[in-house]
Amino acid sequence: MALILHLINSFAMMGMIALIYGSVQRLGLSRRLRHALLGLAFGFGASVQMMQSIAVAPGVIVDSRALFIGFAGAFLGPLGATVALLVSVLVRISLVSAAMPGIAFGSMAASALMGSLWPVLRRRLRLGHFAGLMLLAVMISLPLVVLAWLPVARTGSLEALAAILVLLNLTGALVFGTFLQHERAAAQRERMLLTETQTDPLTGVLNRRSFERRFAEADSLARSRGTALMIVDIDHFKRVNDIHGHEAGDHVLRAMAERLRRAVRPGDSVIRLGGEEFAVLMPDVDAPEAGRAAERLQRMLTMSCRIGDLTRVDVTVSIGATHLPPGRVDLGEASRTADGALYRAKREGRARSIFEACA
Repeated sequence: MALILHLINSFAMMGMIALIYGSVQRLGLSRRLRHALLGLAFGFGASVQMMQSIAVAPGVIVDSRALFIGFAGAFLGPLGATVALLVSVLVRISLVSAAMPGIAFGSMAASALMGSLWPVLRRRLRLGHFAGLMLLAVMISLPLVVLAWLPVARTGSLEALAAILVLLNLTGALVFGTFLQHERAAAQRERMLLTETQTDPLTGVLNRRSFERRFAEADSLARSRGTALMIVDIDHFKRVNDIHGHEAGDHVLRAMAERLRRAVRPGDSVIRLGGEEFAVLMPDVDAPEAGRAAERLQRMLTMSCRIGDLTRVDVTVSIGATHLPPGRVDLGEASRTADGALYRAKREGRARSIFEACA
C-alpha cells in the first residue's frame, strides 16, 4: 500500500513539473535560461521524492529521485541535468548529514548522465514515443542494476531495491514522458504561431506588427541613454523589379535583411515595414552614436547581389535616422522625424544617411 501511495504521489509531482515545464517553455526566455530554471523545478521534484522515501523491506528504501534527474537530462540537456543534480545533492546533504554517501551521489549523477545521452541514442535508433520512453527508463535504471551487484557493504537487499526502482522507473517514464512530450509539443506549436504572427515570411525579420512592442521594450530599459530609430530604404528598388522581375526583387530583399541582421548588435531589432523599407531600433545609445551608427550601416548595406549565374545587381540604401530620448518621445513622432530625414537623403541624391534629432 505504501508503495502504491508513493507511486500516486510521484505521478502527481510529475504532472505538476510537466505543467511548469510547459509554462516556462512558453516564456520568451533564452534556451539556456529556460533550461536552468526548469532544472531547478526538476531538482525540486527529485528532492520531494527523497523526502517521501518509503521502506519496502528492512534496509530497502525507495524513491523516484533518479527519474526526475534523468528526465532533466533527457528534456533539458546537460545544463538542466546539472542544475537538477546540484539541487538534489544539496537537499540530500541537508536532510541526512554533512556528508553524502558515494553510492547515493553516484546513482544520481549516473541518472543525469544517462538522461543527457538519451536524445542522441533515440535519434540514432529512430525510436517512436513508447519505445523511446522505455529506452530512457532502462538507461536511467542501468546504474541501479550495476550498483546492486557492486561488492559493497550491504544493509539490506540491493537486488530487491534495484528491481523495485526499475519497475518504478518503467512505470514513471511512461507517465512523465507522456506529460512532458505533450507539454513540449503544445509549447512548440504556440511559439511557432507567435513567430509566424511577428515575422515577415519573405525575409525572416520582424514584421510591422512587432514594431511598437520592440520600441516599448527598448524605451523602457533601465538607465537607457535613448533609442536610435533608422528607416532603411533600398534605392531604385522598383527598377530591380521592372528589369529583372519580382523574383529578383525578393532575392534582393532577403539579402538585405540578412545583411542587416549581421550588421546590427545582438540586442537591436530589424523590422520590415513593407515593400523595400526596413526599420532598425537600437536601444541604449546617445544621439552622436545614433548618427555614427546610421552612417556605418549605410556603408555596410552597399552591396552587389548575384541573381542567377550571370546577373549582378548593385544595391545601395538611403537611411533616415533619429534619436529618441528615453521616455520623452513617442513612436509616431520618431517615425515622422526619421521619415523626414529619409526624404532628405533621397532628395540629396540617395546612397547616404541623414540624421535628424527629435524636436
